[in-house]
Amino acid sequence: MMKTALLVIDAQELITDERLYAYDKYMENVRKLISEARKNGTEVVYVRHDDGEGQPLSKENEGFDVCREFAPEEGERVFDKSVNSPFRDSGLLEYLRGKAVKRLIITGLQTDFCIDAAVKCGFEHGFEMIVPEYCNSTFDNDHMTAEQTYRYYNEFMWKNRYAECVSIDEAIEMIQNNKSELPKKTKDTHNIRKATEDDISRIAEILVFAKRMKYRSIFKDDGYSFGELQVLTVAEKYIEKGFLNNMFLYDDGIIKGLIRIDKAEILELYVDHFFQGQGVGSELIEYAKENYPVSFLWTIEKNTDAIRFYEAHGFHLTDNRKLEEGTTEYLVMMRN
Repeated sequence: MMKTALLVIDAQELITDERLYAYDKYMENVRKLISEARKNGTEVVYVRHDDGEGQPLSKENEGFDVCREFAPEEGERVFDKSVNSPFRDSGLLEYLRGKAVKRLIITGLQTDFCIDAAVKCGFEHGFEMIVPEYCNSTFDNDHMTAEQTYRYYNEFMWKNRYAECVSIDEAIEMIQNNKSELPKKTKDTHNIRKATEDDISRIAEILVFAKRMKYRSIFKDDGYSFGELQVLTVAEKYIEKGFLNNMFLYDDGIIKGLIRIDKAEILELYVDHFFQGQGVGSELIEYAKENYPVSFLWTIEKNTDAIRFYEAHGFHLTDNRKLEEGTTEYLVMMRN
């Protein structure tokens, strides 16, 4: 189970009006989510945007506060930001990590500015991003109508890239069940199972291309990336050394990711590049945590994306470092 928070972004009085696309539906859906979250123990967290002194949307002006219909209750946290991303220099990222939040339900304004930044930056920070329908909105701009903008981001840009774009009923069911997961009908199509030798070509393919994508820029060793690192060579090595005996695959008809475990250690976790951002890695690591006594792992110090991902899943950096064998790069230990 993953801890979830409902994030209400920039739903401020000054910009909450009927210029917004599907205004009535937006207001109704966000109200529903806030109400259900409060009733079912999902934390509601607010973000406000401050454009700075002299600007219409600033702390000194009327209309800066969260709109009355969505107003925070006593004890609910409010974070202020000055850039599109809610995670930069606001304290929000540190707060969510401190609370072990791993999945965010995103609502608020505006679709093409701060909501877009929140979805993409949240994904980069390792959170699973959930975008319910008609829970974000925006105004017309010089290039697209508000409706075109909404549909471009919700139905094309974010979907299956940075976020799970779900119906309002699915989001409400997620909250009511007090589970940070999609409803059962969606989840049933996913499956984590033990690897077999029949899977080796696909496993090797994922490993080779994931390692090239992640590590070539760090190690700068094309001889390894395109010489030693070959699908056939990797496949033979993994069979010979018995690595498949403690490997598990995410397989929903297509093998999309893998995790390898040795007692308390997570040895490897890779997701096919084409299926990243769909929660595959998160499901694999949560499966490992729920079924095995995993408590630590090593990762390349310069692989900051991996570090953020593991931090979002409850791991923290330690002072333990060691050289990656045969290189000048360091590994760092993370503990759960």
